[in-house]
Amino acid sequence: MPLLPSLSPLLGRLSLLLSLLLSPALASPRGDGIEPRLDELEERMDQVERRAMLDLVTLGGDYRLILNSVSYEGPSADPYEVDPQTGRAKPIKEDSAEIWSQRLRITLFGEPSETLRFSGRLTMYKHFGDSDAPPFIQDFASTRVPRDTGARFDQAWVDWFVNDWLALSGGRIAYSEGNPAELRENSTRRRATWVQQLVDGEYDSINLTAKIPYLFNDFYLRGFYSSWFFDDDADAFGGFPFLSSGVDNLRIFGGNIEFALPKIGRNFVQLGYYIVPEFRPMTMPISDPGFNKAADYTHAPAPLNGSMLFPSYMPESMGSYQNFSFMAEVYEVLGRFDLFFGATLGLLKPNGEGIAYELPTPTGERQSTPMIFLASYKDEGETYFVFAGGRATLPVAMLNQPKLGFEFNMGSRYHISFATQNDNLLNKIAIRGKAYEGYFIIPMERKWFIRLSYLYMDHDYTGSFFGPNPDMMGSTAPEIDQEVQAMSMVLSAEF
Repeated sequence: MPLLPSLSPLLGRLSLLLSLLLSPALASPRGDGIEPRLDELEERMDQVERRAMLDLVTLGGDYRLILNSVSYEGPSADPYEVDPQTGRAKPIKEDSAEIWSQRLRITLFGEPSETLRFSGRLTMYKHFGDSDAPPFIQDFASTRVPRDTGARFDQAWVDWFVNDWLALSGGRIAYSEGNPAELRENSTRRRATWVQQLVDGEYDSINLTAKIPYLFNDFYLRGFYSSWFFDDDADAFGGFPFLSSGVDNLRIFGGNIEFALPKIGRNFVQLGYYIVPEFRPMTMPISDPGFNKAADYTHAPAPLNGSMLFPSYMPESMGSYQNFSFMAEVYEVLGRFDLFFGATLGLLKPNGEGIAYELPTPTGERQSTPMIFLASYKDEGETYFVFAGGRATLPVAMLNQPKLGFEFNMGSRYHISFATQNDNLLNKIAIRGKAYEGYFIIPMERKWFIRLSYLYMDHDYTGSFFGPNPDMMGSTAPEIDQEVQAMSMVLSAEF
């Protein structure tokens, strides 16, 4: 795309005007043919205007047809299905039927000037024949959970290139599909500014990027700031969106350095750090232990049947969290192998403040009781995560040089990740346990491919930023016996 606006629209206007002014029809004293030629002039001018507008915006996109089949063994998702002997959720084993879904993404790219660039992406993601979705989809996963045919922006940001080495970016930044996720997408193209084990979702932030010469190849220094404003929940219709709920903003500060090591071929290294100084609580409903499911005459899903409790008290802060990360990738080792290794170290410091709910007491009354705390409360706060794998290009010409990949990741008891589920309907990056995945990619043509994959997830502990009261459950991350196996087929095409 040219950096300066094209001169072709202006030249086109001039040529049209000259040709029409010099035409015999317009020069005729009787005016024969003037009106049709003027209509033609107006129509052709409209075409030039439309072409000039399209010169400023580039459209693209991709379509994905997905087939999943999942096998689950673990606690029931229904909180009222309780094992009478243990008092915990009833264990179940279930195999799904085939699950078809589709995802359409439209990308927009524009450069209104030499120093300003806009990028955006609209996404539609849904199951075949189904428009249901969880009622409490978080903002950072708004297009990661299949629901309806509505299109939502998962990316919308602007880059201002202050000079040749400094850029300021803001908006819904392209954190999705960070390294090494590009390997599973039949690519080696950089897709994001943070690696996948840290951030894989839709987040709004401000970024400052500097390209530093003379140190390493492509040496970048980045800093970012993100903020969540908690508006007043009583302002249900948004008439006063500036009113606060009384909880201060949740702010995250961080950055990374990114570079390529010399003399070892194509490679990528990133060292990152971020801190959440005050982990603010979020409005999270829980199942009401006093709800009588057997007497529920509505038979409606939660929360429409009144079975959910919302917080009666939320503290200003639940503690703090820091994270250090590392990722290294090397492409085309021995001409055929792409390898990566990453790790994170986290430091959780809960302050003992919890989110409270009105729970029933033995006397039948209800009492505000702290139920949810920041992970690792009353336990060690160190966390770790390991992520490793690679991809091999196979010399099979009849299958267009297919690729065989394998990935392994392992998370500790209180591991935290800002990652969300992907097109296999699961999120292996946030697991507190072990995950193994193998995949086979068949490139069909330059713009589309087929991927077959198998994923096995072995959960050791329940996972979330937050966890239940350890005085009641023994830990904010209780042990869990849960295994998930998933097989998927993806047809992906770009246009």
